[in-house]
This record gives sequence, C-alpha cells and structure tokens, in this order.
Amino acid sequence: MGAFDTQWRSVTVPAFPPRPDINQFIGGYRRIPVVQIGAQFFCDTRLGYQALFESQTEPAPMDVHGEALRQWAEADVFFAVLSAQKLTVAARFLFHELGVKGLLRFMQDRMRMMRESTVTLLSATDASALLKRYVKVLSEHLETTSFLSGVAPGHLDFACYHPLWMAARVSPSDLRQWPANVRGWMGRMEQLGHGLFEPASMVDIEEAIRDDNVDASRWSLPSGWRSEEPVTIAPLDYGLDASSGALLSMCDQRIVIRRKTASGDPVYVHFPREGFSVARG
Repeated sequence: MGAFDTQWRSVTVPAFPPRPDINQFIGGYRRIPVVQIGAQFFCDTRLGYQALFESQTEPAPMDVHGEALRQWAEADVFFAVLSAQKLTVAARFLFHELGVKGLLRFMQDRMRMMRESTVTLLSATDASALLKRYVKVLSEHLETTSFLSGVAPGHLDFACYHPLWMAARVSPSDLRQWPANVRGWMGRMEQLGHGLFEPASMVDIEEAIRDDNVDASRWSLPSGWRSEEPVTIAPLDYGLDASSGALLSMCDQRIVIRRKTASGDPVYVHFPREGFSVARG
C-alpha cells in the first residue's frame, strides 16, 4: 500500500484460524491477507495486487523469468525459510509474538496444516542452502537496478521481499549476512511504509458489501460448466480448507464464485486458477 500512498482500512484477524469474522464471507479459505473491494474479495496476493493497482500500471510487465522467480519465492523459498530456522530461535520468536497459549495453538495448527499438505519440506541444511541460492539470485538481479521490477517496485518485488522479511524477523542476524545490494533493496522496500491505514470494523465490511453493485454479467465460463452451479474451491499445496459457492467465472487466471452473507447480500470471491482445484457440488 505504501508504494502508491494508498488509503485503506483493515480489520484485525488472528494469526491463525479460526477466523469466523472473515470466513463468513470467503468460506473455509485460510490464507491471509484477503483484499476486499466493495462486495468482491480477492483470496490471493497477486489477484489483490492487480485489483488494487492495475490502474497504476506496473513499471514493466513481468516476463517469463520474473514469473519463475515469483513462483520460486512464493513456494520453495517460503517453505525453506520455515525449515531453515533453528527450533529454539523460531520458538523464541513465536513466544514473543503469541505468548504461551498462542504458541501452542499455533504449533498445533501448523502441524495439522502440514500433515494434510502436499508440500515436501527440506531438511534444515538443504533449506539453508536454497535460501543462500535465492539471495544470490536476487543480488545478481539487483546489480544494475534498484528494484526487481525496474526503477520502481512492482509485484515481483513484494513477492520476493516477503520470505526474506519473514526470515529477518525471526532471525535478524540473517540480514547482516546478505549482500549489500540485497540489504539495500530490503531497506528501500521497508521505507515504502504501509500507506494511509485506518482500522475497520465488521460493520464497515458489511456496509461496503451492501453499497456495492457488482456487474456479474461481465464474467464467463468455459464449455462444460454451467453458470451458478455449486462448486468447491481448494488450494492444491497447503492450507487445503475449501470454500464453496455458485460458480460465475473461470479462466486461465482466476475463478469467481458467489456466496451470500447472513443477511442475504451477495459477495464475489476470487481465487487464482493456478494451484487451486475446482470440484462440482
């Protein structure tokens, strides 16, 4: 949000499920953040970024190499950050953030999530080696430019920043070992800030839904699918909790379903097509 000085509001949700306030709108999907614009909810950072900033235009379109780097950062590198941490260091960080009860509940939740996942976690040694390769690749990209996206930050920068931000929060000493241009890039990303933030309430969310008038007629479906047929959407890798609703749109980039609030107002929930399953019923 800070990259464009965006004014935005947000409710505060727990660090891990259950999150009943938000799940009443989006279903079982468990990952955060979720972006709301009126009656539309975007359940993926890339879809949310596009919805918020597509009118701002990216400094440069993400090419095939940038897309590969994004996918690496959001999948293998993300999990490598978790696997590379010493247990005592990670536990100390989580205790400081969540307290004793929160730490225990968090660990129980994560064990269940990973037990059900299709992700293969690396050993601590292999995860550390992967992180070193990742930092080296970023350093090579940043040799001639201030940001991975060019002269200004773009979606690729935010996607690649996230795992290193997480690693540096858990183990600040890691940051000192990274190349100077990577540390400089991390500093520039941090200086972007968070825009103009105001807290929001559930009443604010519900009012935004009621005040919106979404034109669902602009969406379409491929052959073999019926408009408004009931479907279930779920990630394929981890956090496999599903969301159900009436199917309105499906293309190479996204799936859109309609759900209803307790008061009967429609909400339109967007999921990425990549990495998600769609099942009838």
